[in-house]
Amino acid sequence: MNSHDYLSRQQNEDRRAFIIHYGAKSGKTRFARRICETRHDAYLLDLLAYFLAHPELPPIQQCGLDILKKLLRTLDIPQSVVIVDNADFLFNTWGTEEKRRLLNWLGVQLRSPADTEKTFVFMIQTDDAIAAANLHNSYGESRVLALNEFDAM
Repeated sequence: MNSHDYLSRQQNEDRRAFIIHYGAKSGKTRFARRICETRHDAYLLDLLAYFLAHPELPPIQQCGLDILKKLLRTLDIPQSVVIVDNADFLFNTWGTEEKRRLLNWLGVQLRSPADTEKTFVFMIQTDDAIAAANLHNSYGESRVLALNEFDAM
């Protein structure tokens, strides 16, 4: 699957957020950077670096989905695509219920343009709860994709 074609198709969707997952040190960050280098409408949000640069944010153990949602909705950037990378430090502190809430937010509640004009792409290490998620777009394509499903930039 071509990543640019897939990402472009999301612009017509009511629910645009999706997840790219794979193992640790598998090239997810390199892939995210490459997308941003080749697309003017993409912004790479290194979530770990963002948290380190903003000490006013609550400690990691207190950062649930509501804090992440607020952060993403209030990003003041012109790009329409936000690639959320290095989020595992946060997701790994969450239990099953918080991960379910994330999937429900991505699958049902986060609507475009009702909630945001942005498309969110989450780069996440493979996790059983996330990999098993059943989210699809109007084309019937999964919105939870393993990195190796992309054969082209």
